[in-house]
Amino acid sequence: MVECKDARLLDGMSPVQEIWNAVTMACPTFVAMWFLWSPPSPDFVGWRPIVMALGLILHLPFSCAYHLLLARRELHDAVDNVPRRLDQSFIHVAAIFIVNGTSSSFIYAGVASLLNLYFLCRLWPLGGDAGWIERMVNVGVGVLSYGLPGLFQQEYRLFLVGVAYFIGGAAAMILRLGGWGHGIMHICLGGLAYQVFSFVGKLNDT
Repeated sequence: MVECKDARLLDGMSPVQEIWNAVTMACPTFVAMWFLWSPPSPDFVGWRPIVMALGLILHLPFSCAYHLLLARRELHDAVDNVPRRLDQSFIHVAAIFIVNGTSSSFIYAGVASLLNLYFLCRLWPLGGDAGWIERMVNVGVGVLSYGLPGLFQQEYRLFLVGVAYFIGGAAAMILRLGGWGHGIMHICLGGLAYQVFSFVGKLNDT
């Protein structure tokens, strides 16, 4: 007899694990707030880190709401629903804010912003309703778009450590790790945020 999969479950995660996902999603925002509350230098708090923090703050409620709805089993389908699309849409909104904070090139920031806007549109039925692989690749490209300015500025250590955090988080999510991998990925994104904000602190025109 074939066991029917419950469409309300995302990767088979339990309510407790979904609550864990909602709580750990605060990690990147917490890192941003920590940098603004306790800046590494007197001239750190400028428009760049503020814009970046705003992008993370905008994404946080949508991600938490999605995971809490999953925890309560209130979504008939864990993937085909508006809260999931809003969560992932605001990942790209955050990427737009962050790339404008990390890039010193108006042209690069503009192109990266338009690319993330395209990725956002692809999440919705009218934009093509991208499948899982495309969505994950688009998120990866979106994150890379705001990380590349660090490479361009020859901040190799910060860039490579950030990449390591992102790859580690992605691996944890894919491997699932007994259902806890998604939350571990969120914690890794906190580490990535630390590297990105550390890089912005090194820019001369903060």
